[in-house]
Amino acid sequence: MKSLRSMYKLFSAAIFIVFLHGGISGQTCDNPTPLCGDELTQTTDFSPSSFIGQTIDSCLTGDQVTVLKFHTTYLNSDVGVDVSISGLECSGAELQMIVVAFSLLDPCNPSLYTAVSECVTTTQEVTFTTESLYTNTDYLILISYTLGIIELPCGFNVEVSGEPLSIAACCPTNIQFLESADLEVLGGDGGLGYVWSPEEYVDDPSSYSVTVTPPSTTSFEVTGFVEQCEYSDQVLVVVGTDVDVPNAFSPNGDSFNDTWKITGLPSYTRSLITLYDRWGQEVLRSIGYPFPWDGKMGGKDVPTGTYYYVIELNEPGVDLDPIVGNVAVIR
Repeated sequence: MKSLRSMYKLFSAAIFIVFLHGGISGQTCDNPTPLCGDELTQTTDFSPSSFIGQTIDSCLTGDQVTVLKFHTTYLNSDVGVDVSISGLECSGAELQMIVVAFSLLDPCNPSLYTAVSECVTTTQEVTFTTESLYTNTDYLILISYTLGIIELPCGFNVEVSGEPLSIAACCPTNIQFLESADLEVLGGDGGLGYVWSPEEYVDDPSSYSVTVTPPSTTSFEVTGFVEQCEYSDQVLVVVGTDVDVPNAFSPNGDSFNDTWKITGLPSYTRSLITLYDRWGQEVLRSIGYPFPWDGKMGGKDVPTGTYYYVIELNEPGVDLDPIVGNVAVIR
């Protein structure tokens, strides 16, 4: 019995050493390929390995393995990371893959691995999603295949993406001309700083919390850093132009007040104005309102009377209430 135990210990040690050191050029647990969110990374290097006797040996049965690592940002999220495999050139070899949490003190000890994804087996492109992950934490992606008697190369692309690998600029807002807005970014490493642009409208372009004073509607971009990875996000600040809607006009051809001139609306290029008669029939529908209404419908004058409008400003990222009211057509 004692000799069997000794043989088992030697066997386990041998497995550990093979996995730890592997081939000279391969990506191993002590030298994993680093991944950043939304960046495609090509993988071609494998090392000999075996996971017999470990909790993940039912998944990784191949004799070659490549190891990749990603680090989550500081952004709290209840969703997982998407792992995508594409561009396979492995001569039909079956790939087995799993994402695991590991011990930073002993990253090459498979007995300390905890699976945070399903075991995926594939011979073609695939995307799978992990469980929800901790913030500011390293995870390994282990991918194995069987080399076989005839040694054929294997390569593919790996991309990780999702909310846990991003930052968030907050929050879209609407201000009046010469007013300021307070913005902040979540998810980055404050110790590494940030970069806001356009910086000329930002009081402190390297801070996580800033005050911006744009002269017109502006999309602000902020870049943050987490370890070796760079992440960006945008936030829109709408500088509102006062929309002045006249409540009457007289399209009678005297060249005075002949059109319904709405001041400020052309600044909202995605705005939608809809005009109805008193029976609820649509009289006018215009996006952006490039030309003032001349009181006609289908080339014919509309009757004198009161019409009702709904103006939806539709500014991206900003929740603005529609403008409603009525206008009198006087002839």
